[in-house]
Amino acid sequence: MTAQSGDGFRLTGKKVLAILVGFFSVIIAVNMVMAYVAVTTFSGMQTQRPYEAGLKFNHAIAKAKVQQEQHWSVDTHVERAKDGKVSLTIALADQQGVAIVDQQLTVQLVSPVDSRNDAVFALVADGPGRYRGVTQAGAGQWDLVIEAKRSEDAVFRSVSRVSLQ
Repeated sequence: MTAQSGDGFRLTGKKVLAILVGFFSVIIAVNMVMAYVAVTTFSGMQTQRPYEAGLKFNHAIAKAKVQQEQHWSVDTHVERAKDGKVSLTIALADQQGVAIVDQQLTVQLVSPVDSRNDAVFALVADGPGRYRGVTQAGAGQWDLVIEAKRSEDAVFRSVSRVSLQ
């Protein structure tokens, strides 16, 4: 079947095939370029050695089971002031409610999007098992990472999502 216009143009099957092949060739070429650019510009990795981090997974699960058996209670309060200062109060207690002391505590706000925005709290003791600290951070979603160590052994680790206004 052919169609002919008044100026002598004939639309044949071969021309329709050429138009369709050309159209889809352009679409496929653009998709391939976009996929190449997407893959080469951002790897999506936040760690320097992701393979080694993956190998530590079973060890982390075993530590989490030991931590859960301790039945610690960790109460936190995080608040962001208008000037960007984020204040934190934290209290550690065991299963009977007795304050946990003699821990090396580190607390940081970790950005789920960009590790360059991470912030560490400068902590000071505020009584037995109680600490307070201040850091600078922008508004948004953050992971509050709390780690307690006794000598060199990590005895507690908690990661919880917080929203700062």
